[in-house]
Amino acid sequence: MPLFSVSLLFSLEVEAPGAPEPLRELAIHVLSAADEIEAKTKAEAIGKAREIKYKNEHGETVRDGFKGVRAVQSLGDDRLFDGMEVASWLYRRGERLMLDDDGIAAEAAAK
Repeated sequence: MPLFSVSLLFSLEVEAPGAPEPLRELAIHVLSAADEIEAKTKAEAIGKAREIKYKNEHGETVRDGFKGVRAVQSLGDDRLFDGMEVASWLYRRGERLMLDDDGIAAEAAAK
């Protein structure tokens, strides 16, 4: 079965007045699937299964929520090997990679 890398976006949020900006995480997983549709479905299941909610030491609710699948990439091979690349993004000198709710993109770096 073909292998895919899937990029999952999570957001760690504290539910409290004056809470800091949520901490974002882009997690890249490798999975096997028949096609990109199945890969996305499996990725969504992984993301939803990882969601958690708990109280921190101050009694505030902390939620690690799944925000969605941001990318599905075919790895083009049916087996993993040492050093295999599973994801990449292109950008030019003077740009930086930015992650937002729409995905990953390059934009000019602030001066």
